[in-house]
Amino acid sequence: MRNKDKKQVILDFLNHMETKDIHLTLFGKFKDNSMWSKDNPQPSHRTMINIQFKVDRLNENDKDVEIDKWLLN
Repeated sequence: MRNKDKKQVILDFLNHMETKDIHLTLFGKFKDNSMWSKDNPQPSHRTMINIQFKVDRLNENDKDVEIDKWLLN
């Protein structure tokens, strides 16, 4: 199978997954995530969780670039 055909199969699969609300994303922009608590906290104590992250859905150009890079290896 030629790389052009392989790329089309991958893109068709990703489009099919998007119809099921499953998207290819760039994940990993975590920043300052932390959690503070004791193993067995007292009833009056608080557990603090600080979570900040950003998830970017890849656009068509991003998908093309990533697929081309993968097919070259």
